[in-house]
Amino acid sequence: MVWEFEHSVECRVSRDFAWRFWTDVSNWMLDTSLESVTFDGPFAAGAKGVNKPRGGDPIEWRIVEVQDRSGAIIEIALPGASVRFHWRFEDAADGGVRMTQRVTLEGERAEDYTEGMKQLEWGIPQGMQKMAEVMVSKEQT
Repeated sequence: MVWEFEHSVECRVSRDFAWRFWTDVSNWMLDTSLESVTFDGPFAAGAKGVNKPRGGDPIEWRIVEVQDRSGAIIEIALPGASVRFHWRFEDAADGGVRMTQRVTLEGERAEDYTEGMKQLEWGIPQGMQKMAEVMVSKEQT
């Protein structure tokens, strides 16, 4: 493994609500760096999608594994490497949910992609916090 980082946020919504919200990939558009997200759902292992960053090339991804209501692994295949996004949803002590995202980069050419990983490591905490805030506002409505 060439690169790995992890970030968690806690949110005062139920784990079931957080899971439903996150697995509706249209909600991923909360990330303002994205121009579009397409998905060939349902949210299950083998399903594929494409994220189009603003000003960037489309990024194809696939769901590798799903543990219903508790986690999933999404993979982006790169030439000579892969990036995996490991998501976990756990009940928090206060009755809410703790969402954790661990990102890994590995492969024979993984070193070629470390600059992009630095950008992800910088942006993911902000994106997860924003998602948590929107979840709270949506569950209350």
